[in-house]
Amino acid sequence: MYFKGTDRAVFLDKREFTGPIYTQIKEAVDFVLRNIRLGATIDGLVRQEKYELPPEAIREILFLVCMRLSVAEMGLKSNTWIL
Repeated sequence: MYFKGTDRAVFLDKREFTGPIYTQIKEAVDFVLRNIRLGATIDGLVRQEKYELPPEAIREILFLVCMRLSVAEMGLKSNTWIL
């Protein structure tokens, strides 16, 4: 979900993902990239676009969250939090 403001009373965009986990992670990364800022610098005739967060980091975070939720769903106890 993408919320307006800080109180989470109004959301601007919501999406639910289904299907294989690799598809869900890809779609979730795309969702985040659509909802974060994208800046650009211009050097001569070349424009370089850059997200406020690296797409690789977003993918890794979502992957780790999915793995953690899978472990919790299986009922395994773990004292280690990767995030």
